[in-house]
Amino acid sequence: MTDEKNNSWEKIQLTQGSDSGKYHSHAYYDIPVFDSTSRLLAGHSVSFKERRPTPEDKIDIGYIDLQGEKSWVKVGESTAWSWQQGAMSQWLPQTKTLIWNDREDGRFVSRHYSVDSGETKTFPHPVYAVDPDGKFFLSLNMARLDYVRPGYGYVGGKGHLIDSLKPKEDGVWIIDAETGEEKLLLSLHDAAKFLLSNLSIRQRLGNLVRRYVFWFNHVKISPDGKRFTVKLRFRSRDLSRSWNDSMGCSLTCGTDGSDLRLLEHATSHVIWLDEKRLYFWRSDNGLYLYEDAQGGGKKIKQIAPKLIDHNVHIRHFPHNPEQFIFDTPYRETIDLFTYNEPDKESTKIATFHNHNPKHGEYRCDLHPCPSPDGKSMVVTSMEDGGRQMYLLWKKD
Repeated sequence: MTDEKNNSWEKIQLTQGSDSGKYHSHAYYDIPVFDSTSRLLAGHSVSFKERRPTPEDKIDIGYIDLQGEKSWVKVGESTAWSWQQGAMSQWLPQTKTLIWNDREDGRFVSRHYSVDSGETKTFPHPVYAVDPDGKFFLSLNMARLDYVRPGYGYVGGKGHLIDSLKPKEDGVWIIDAETGEEKLLLSLHDAAKFLLSNLSIRQRLGNLVRRYVFWFNHVKISPDGKRFTVKLRFRSRDLSRSWNDSMGCSLTCGTDGSDLRLLEHATSHVIWLDEKRLYFWRSDNGLYLYEDAQGGGKKIKQIAPKLIDHNVHIRHFPHNPEQFIFDTPYRETIDLFTYNEPDKESTKIATFHNHNPKHGEYRCDLHPCPSPDGKSMVVTSMEDGGRQMYLLWKKD
């Protein structure tokens, strides 16, 4: 392992305001917060510290031009956001169109803002994942997600359908980017039925007796746009009880709704490496590479078994599937590493302090996200006492 002092990355603090109650973050680590040119960086600004948001709490949506003065440019607002994923602000591929989720007349919607024209269009659906070609979006029930897993969905939404354990009319939706036409791709009912068919008889009976409530989270589209992966989770209907993070699985499915597959049980932080392979943390304390094979996920290998022995946020660099970045979350002091798979070498490139609380809805994870050109990355840290965005870039 190479020490931080000898690494080739530099760090700057992009946003300010912790002393005056103005905090900034980017969305989740797997969201395209950089535009396709690696110049514009999306984020949001919050005016209060850790407490449960209300449906009236607004955040500012904006971006930073990394080739200009690096100043914050506000383009809109949102009352549909969470501490872990913000309003999912992200760029439409190969454009300067910024997308984020919002609330209108009690419903969750998405705003689509053109940097070039300054115009904002509204779609009647929240966006979770965007097709790499920008032709369609995938959407989830963010009200149900907040109800069962605070910190990821949006508070106060209608239509959570929580009285139904696995509703037939809810699940993963596909929305045409031009027309706004929607279609239910994969229902919670069908996904839960599929999962149960892949469990042992004992596990199946236990699930039926306990009457678990099911939900979806973390939907991600493959690089070729032909398949998606989604986390299917379940827990007791008594939401006051603690729940086991291993209770769930990752599925893959065609973006036409066909060929549903079980990738693996007890997964976390799943990422597509290419159109056929994914990598993720599994609860038996290992980071693995899997093939999205017909008939179900097929393990290829474990990644960095001597280095990574706990759950991490990990991404590979664009155009280099053998080089990764990862953090050491759920700690007060969080390190950021690069890792090269062929020679098994890792380098600590930065350390961030003051990450309290370490766990729960209000924690601040780094969520490292590389730029499309691989020359920089963004993290959100509590380094100066409040959430702010930091840029790391590779020195020439």
